[in-house]
Amino acid sequence: MSFTDGGKGRHWRGAARAVLKRAGGLLPALLFVLAVALASFAYGAAMVRHQVFPYWAMHGAVKTLSAALDAGNPAPDVGEFKKFADAPPSSVAAGRVEFGAGESLGGPVLWHGGRWQFMELCPEWGCAAVEYSEKGEVVHAYPLRMDELRRAAEASSAAAEHPHEFAPGFSLEREFSVRGAARYGNGDLLVTFQYRDNAFPYGAGIARIDRGGHPVWYRSDYSHHWSYLDASGVALVPGHRIRDGDITISAGPREYTLDCGTDKPYEGTINFVGEDGRLLKEINALDAFVESPHASALRGSASEYAQDYCDPLHLNYAHRLGADAGGAWGIAPGDIAASLRNLSAFAIIDAETGKLKRLVRGTFYQQHSVRHLEGSTFIMFDNFGTDGVHGPSRLLMIDISDGSETTVFPNDRTPEDLAKHLYSATRGSIDVSPDRSRATVSYTLSGIAVEVRLSDGEVLNVFRNLHDVSGLEQFPEGRSDRAARFRLHGIDYIR
Repeated sequence: MSFTDGGKGRHWRGAARAVLKRAGGLLPALLFVLAVALASFAYGAAMVRHQVFPYWAMHGAVKTLSAALDAGNPAPDVGEFKKFADAPPSSVAAGRVEFGAGESLGGPVLWHGGRWQFMELCPEWGCAAVEYSEKGEVVHAYPLRMDELRRAAEASSAAAEHPHEFAPGFSLEREFSVRGAARYGNGDLLVTFQYRDNAFPYGAGIARIDRGGHPVWYRSDYSHHWSYLDASGVALVPGHRIRDGDITISAGPREYTLDCGTDKPYEGTINFVGEDGRLLKEINALDAFVESPHASALRGSASEYAQDYCDPLHLNYAHRLGADAGGAWGIAPGDIAASLRNLSAFAIIDAETGKLKRLVRGTFYQQHSVRHLEGSTFIMFDNFGTDGVHGPSRLLMIDISDGSETTVFPNDRTPEDLAKHLYSATRGSIDVSPDRSRATVSYTLSGIAVEVRLSDGEVLNVFRNLHDVSGLEQFPEGRSDRAARFRLHGIDYIR
């Protein structure tokens, strides 16, 4: 039996052979395109993972575009608002300090504030900080006078060596954030400011304000984090210099370049600022590293969590060691301890020569606010380190004479309902009471602080950064029924 399709079968078979023949001719080109696509995908993944060229150019373009879009449709101005709490707005004044086993605080404290915080005391913009007595009573409030601060900041920035670069639609009032506060002997306040976003660099500056909140002076020296006032009234403040070009370090016969991508990396500095706002001295901590045997440690700043050769140190606190400092190699009274988050280390620096004397590492990771306690013992807010039992974000004590470490808080005695809230991936600070028996531990991103006994980590008192924002329309629905919890940058003892 024969079957015929009138030649149609032969036609389709011929067409199919022609297509395959043409595809065979195109196969090398198709394989090349596929290889390029795969290589591009692989390089794109590596670019994001390791932040190599052109990551930073693309990152900057995306941020600029995002800022331009935000300018046309700005987000509500809610400051350092975190979330709403299960408490009515009417309860905030009474609910901020919760006395426990301590029955009173370890002395008067300075509660760091910010925009929209303590509105019942500072109804225009909120309070920069509020003094509390050891009984938890409000003693004095420092109002934020944003119009005056903006004018002072803009004038100082315009005269700076590297004026701030602002993205389109930037609003100083919206982005200005109180980060640290310290009290002078006459009651004036030293305030450090940072920009929350869309500014380079992020350190906004430092100001002295009087008890009425009016600026006495303002320095746009890119100060950031927390300041330390010594007994003479001189402030030690973390700051930035902007470097022209990438950082190069030598390791034996080799040189390594820390590729920032913007050619404007931060040089972390420790600024000594007089009571009149004059810069008395500056220690360039980055230079101290580059010129020390620890220079290679700078390559480690590109960690998985904080890969940032544009800010290799992230110096977040610096202060003088006490008169009883000693008992270990490389430390002496008057030296400076500097906390370096991006190295997960702290440095001991000679205050006179600016030379790096010792680099201290341990199980702590991405820490903040390292403080000398006594002898060779230091404590810190350890953001990510852990003892394997009590989780991250702990108050860690370390004796650098033998490297021994103790997780002071949290511990097995910590109430469960409190411990589950105690975590701050970034920021976080501590302070030590004048008699060195207690410490405040501020979990910034949780909006909670605790005062603990250093001998056993017992929770003595709890601070909750709760505020009434029911009268502010920019906050979301629910503001009339619930108190707002804000980030908490510090609870410091007044000396």
